Amino acid sequence: DSSETDVLEQAITKMAALLQVGFGSAGAEIIAKNLSDMGELNPMIPGVRVNAIFGFADIRNFTFATEGLQQDVMIFVNKVAAITHQHVVSSGGHPNKNIGDAFLLVWKLKGGKNGTKSSG
Repeated sequence: DSSETDVLEQAITKMAALLQVGFGSAGAEIIAKNLSDMGELNPMIPGVRVNAIFGFADIRNFTFATEGLQQDVMIFVNKVAAITHQHVVSSGGHPNKNIGDAFLLVWKLKGGKNGTKSSG
């Protein structure tokens, strides 16, 4: 038997995970900073400039795949997303957004002039 507190904790954890997926890693940092002071939302907190490399990938001939796979198209998209995310993360990047058949990917750069890739 789960107590009401356990159920509530699981629900909050799931919502936090969905927020991370929905807003991406940059959005998660913004929300964390925004809610850190007294737990109230402050939309006027100033932003921080971040230098990054953005990549955009999409599934070629997605309409054709959709017609052929029909109800199994989401299984296909989820497998492509898992592979894409795995390789982006292993190379120091962050999957930022998934929009149907397209993926926005981000690699943050260090603040120095050398422009080398950051590890996080």
